[in-house]
Amino acid sequence: MAMTVSRRKDTQTPRVFMHKIADIRGGVSVNVTELGGDFLREGSVLSAPVEGICHVVKIAVLTAEASNSAVEIKVNKGHNFKVGDFVMAQEGGKAYAITKIVDTEKTYDTITVGTTLGVKIPQGGFLIEAKAESTASTSALKYTPLALSGTGKPVVQGTNLDTDAWLIGVTKGNALPDCVKKHLTGIINY
Repeated sequence: MAMTVSRRKDTQTPRVFMHKIADIRGGVSVNVTELGGDFLREGSVLSAPVEGICHVVKIAVLTAEASNSAVEIKVNKGHNFKVGDFVMAQEGGKAYAITKIVDTEKTYDTITVGTTLGVKIPQGGFLIEAKAESTASTSALKYTPLALSGTGKPVVQGTNLDTDAWLIGVTKGNALPDCVKKHLTGIINY
């Protein structure tokens, strides 16, 4: 049996927790098959367990304004979206599938949506994972938010991802849309 040593240098990972007060004892297991990217950042929103497994409530922050007719949307790196996920600008709006993600730029990724979301999204606004496609204004969150991950961890497909999940704590600079924040009643974000 051969031994494998993996090294990873982590210099750009933002730290968001200032105080960690109460967590889910023993941590949680996260479904990695739904995750794009190779890293689950600290402060990622985790769902209530579904059959014992938590899911990431995927959020991306826009780096540039997107007009109401835009289908190509520039977002910060570090999101966990992948092609086929449904996205919305806000709960109760339209939601459509991601058809392409271009990650060749150093500072942002470009997410292409099959059909425009029909609303202007400002710089610093959000793309949020939706439950299903919605051509009317009926989109909803795919999973109910419960906690925030307290530690950034690499995502390796085909393996388990166990992490700490914080129910009560203080964060700084963790961008959360209102439809997610309302479920995280124990998190204070500055």
